[in-house]
Amino acid sequence: MRKIKTFKISDKHYQVDMRGWVCPYPKYAVESLVKKLNDGNQMDLLVDCPSAPDDVPRVALAMGCSIPEVTQIGGGEWKIVIIK
Repeated sequence: MRKIKTFKISDKHYQVDMRGWVCPYPKYAVESLVKKLNDGNQMDLLVDCPSAPDDVPRVALAMGCSIPEVTQIGGGEWKIVIIK
């Protein structure tokens, strides 16, 4: 199985690169990723799955997170900012 690339930007800010992971894996992975975050932490999720900009925020919001930003960063790539 492929490994999810995680980078620590600062003490409360992480970036998770899931580009190359086909749908629906980003939607399913976000639940376990959010559970690892402490309250107030931010995760920038990079994805290229076409349904992720809709599916990932829906899952994160249902878990009590906020989604201040969903930005297209390239042709078919997005950055989804999740704050727990």
